[in-house]
Amino acid sequence: MEHSTADKIMETAIPLFAKKGYVAVSIREVADAVQINSSAISYYFKSKEGLYQAALEANFSPVDKLLKSVETMNDLNAIERLTIYAQNIVKLHRKHPFLARFVNSELANPTPCGEKIIKKYISQLYQFVHSSLSKGVAAGDFAPDLNLSYAAVSLAGILNFYFLTTPVIKEFIVFSECSDEEYISQALRIYLNGISIKK
Repeated sequence: MEHSTADKIMETAIPLFAKKGYVAVSIREVADAVQINSSAISYYFKSKEGLYQAALEANFSPVDKLLKSVETMNDLNAIERLTIYAQNIVKLHRKHPFLARFVNSELANPTPCGEKIIKKYISQLYQFVHSSLSKGVAAGDFAPDLNLSYAAVSLAGILNFYFLTTPVIKEFIVFSECSDEEYISQALRIYLNGISIKK
């Protein structure tokens, strides 16, 4: 019973925070939507800040799990590491449809309670991509003069900007059921072609 109440609170709070922002959502609004007393939110999450942090963690912790799972695959080359990451980004955004909104909101208007969480996960992503690129340069797959920092930021932007803009783009582009995968595949191919050594 307790677990399901906390889940209901979270399921309600995530879209509210993602669509309206941290400041615009009140504990009462969440409690009313779940049809519980607002003291239940304090019981499970301590405060509005605690609820928001839990909502962010619920959306970002799968990114951490993905990166860690790829890190355990020791025999992968740089291109394979980046490809697995890119392919799984689609799955993450589908399973957590508000992930892009949280990223955008926290980058544009950082909150004191969310900034640390966002920085932690963006740093982990940056380190993963940076180390993958470094591995590719060392193996002779990527250009030796590649600025790893710029290249890491570029890849994250290329892959995630699509999910930030999809709600608007859908108004003038016809998408198929496979559009997300097709975009990620093409974007990764264009990116890798740009940084790879031509053989």
